[in-house]
Amino acid sequence: MSPVDRGLTLALVGDLYVNRADPATIFAPTAALLRDADVRFGNCETPISDVGEPWPGKPLANNCLAMPPSSAAAIAAAGFDAVGLASNHALDFGTRALLRTVELLDAQGIRHAGAGRTRDEAHQPAVVSKNGVTIAFLAYSSVYLPGWEATADRAGIATVHVETAYKPHPRIHEQPGGPATTLTFPDPTDVARVMDDIARAKRHADIVVVSWHWGVSERYRLLVPYQIELGHRALDAGADLVVGHHPHLLQGVEIYRGKPLFYSLGNFAFDMQNPWFGAETVIVRCRIRDGRIQSVSVIPCLIDETCVPRPLAPEQAAPVIRLLEDASREFGTRLEWRAGELIISSGGGGP
Repeated sequence: MSPVDRGLTLALVGDLYVNRADPATIFAPTAALLRDADVRFGNCETPISDVGEPWPGKPLANNCLAMPPSSAAAIAAAGFDAVGLASNHALDFGTRALLRTVELLDAQGIRHAGAGRTRDEAHQPAVVSKNGVTIAFLAYSSVYLPGWEATADRAGIATVHVETAYKPHPRIHEQPGGPATTLTFPDPTDVARVMDDIARAKRHADIVVVSWHWGVSERYRLLVPYQIELGHRALDAGADLVVGHHPHLLQGVEIYRGKPLFYSLGNFAFDMQNPWFGAETVIVRCRIRDGRIQSVSVIPCLIDETCVPRPLAPEQAAPVIRLLEDASREFGTRLEWRAGELIISSGGGGP
């Protein structure tokens, strides 16, 4: 930890996939807001690479994705200090592309978490220190293909495997065809490793942020049980903030034991047209002082028809606010406009 804590503002966004002739244009409307923060973090949904071959069994026509190398400079120019690399697209073009991503990010001075040449490297945090505050970012994915897990001697991503089972509807005899209850079972060994990662990071950092690629993508707005379980366990283990992504939709936020848990931030700068993707997104802002998160707010944004996120004025933001309120209602989360930002708090009045 740094000796003199002057505090800082941390900004976090959802999935990044920048693939256009002029990559910097996708960040233009939000650039000032991102630069206004001291530290910025997002999730790289795909590799940044011009090498590698499509993963066998996942053909190019069926969403093997990669950002061109020029996107790394655009992400750096937008101010991102660190990114997560653990996702269900991270190895779309194999380990060569994954390691090329690491190389390009290193060249731009962007720290990264969630992937590496070995399991130990993939589980290392990305550490950023500014203004006397040290933040450690850890990144994991629970949605991925077999063989993508980093091992002691194989490059890959940091993963938590989850098994799925289905329990028949309790009134199945009265109502044949009733929807089953989904049951999820995170792998205990994988979970224990994550808990150790968090505890270790907390010993050397003021703030630990866990980034998690999880849930069900596109149209399905409900949370899957393991998202709640693993989010809570990460916070119990010492994480100060959990941010999720992968559903391509904005999901709810919970203040769990005084700590914020964003189940999905949705897309942010994502160069793909898909009618199933949600246009609503947010920039999360955390004000940090004295080794803790003092306040949490979001800036509502809407992704336009060119895939560019645009911040919304209060009078324009009602659809995004309603969505976030509806998705967060089960957690008793309160949202309140204050000085141009939407403050997030528990029903008790504070994060």
